[in-house]
Amino acid sequence: MSQKLTIGVLLANSTILPMAVSFNSGLKQGLNGLSEDKEIELEIVPEFIGQGSTLQIEAAVNKLIGFYDSDIITGIISNKAGNELAEKFAKHKRPIIVNNIGEHLPDPKTSNDYIFLNSSHTWQQVWSMGKWAVETFGKKGMLASGLYDSGYSFPIMLQKGMEAASEDTSLPFAVAPVKQYKGLADVASVIPQLISHNPDFVFATFCGEEASIFLSEYVKHGLHKKIPLLGLPFLVTEFDGNGEQIDIYTTTSAYRPISGDETSQLDCISSDPFRQFGYETGLLIKNATKRPAGSTLQNALTQIEVETIRGMLSISPRTTGNTGKVFLLKNTYAGIKEERTTQLIGELDTIDIDNQTIKEINDQVSSGWYNPYLSI
Repeated sequence: MSQKLTIGVLLANSTILPMAVSFNSGLKQGLNGLSEDKEIELEIVPEFIGQGSTLQIEAAVNKLIGFYDSDIITGIISNKAGNELAEKFAKHKRPIIVNNIGEHLPDPKTSNDYIFLNSSHTWQQVWSMGKWAVETFGKKGMLASGLYDSGYSFPIMLQKGMEAASEDTSLPFAVAPVKQYKGLADVASVIPQLISHNPDFVFATFCGEEASIFLSEYVKHGLHKKIPLLGLPFLVTEFDGNGEQIDIYTTTSAYRPISGDETSQLDCISSDPFRQFGYETGLLIKNATKRPAGSTLQNALTQIEVETIRGMLSISPRTTGNTGKVFLLKNTYAGIKEERTTQLIGELDTIDIDNQTIKEINDQVSSGWYNPYLSI
């Protein structure tokens, strides 16, 4: 007699990247072969959660558990939303594999044995870049961001990374105001602020069309020749620079050392990680189904080991990121993303979830978005 396995999938919308499609496709790839297993009857139930607010996620989870009786739930949700709903999964004894880029800090205190986290831990990467930038370029940085992009852990992690390199650092913000509801931010308005402050480096969190506008303006005003530019991988996009070449420093992460010839593949994953997240989640679930008789999926997920291109996955939210490594990349191109060269500069110092600085941030009252970064 076959055993039914129902997987509930939470899919968020995005106008920047095809997050939902990529994740779902990767999930099916990772689960490949499981549907042919005569001992398992596989059912995948997608639920769309819009921009991923807590209310939207909770409504979808209620349906996945109450109506579809899902054995396990996964999808793209933020750590902040996951923290809010942790008790629900423990109450119903249903494991969830949360996937995100790590736009918010995970908080081990709010987690439980039914929450698992698969992430690229961007909070770690931003801290690493802040520390490296001060050590390399100087103590005066500047954050250039849209209003939407500033509602995550990027500013505080950049600041704490800079302070790890030197106590007397400064980080003024240049935040582009929103011109109209659901419209693009006035990206060009940050350029005069950058010129006025003349920082030692700029860290930019723009993405999508706003990133294109920002890079065009940055080059147009000659700032690419004067002020080193750092950013998230999503900053590296097409732009009109009249043939001018720009260098953008970004990072990628893995759970193992990497070599130069692996840079391109890992950089592609960093720029659009959701297919990889889905694939890894599929592998995790498929391996968990091979558990001994009498063992639960939840228990199996605490013990299984799955290795991918990123290394041995670490999915315990209580130790998340502690085995992660951060690598600095230098992207050089003249507006056409496909023609860029990406150079591996080296591994950077990073911070783990047990660090006292992280604990202090998690203990503070904070506000910000609940939806995953890019889910707009």
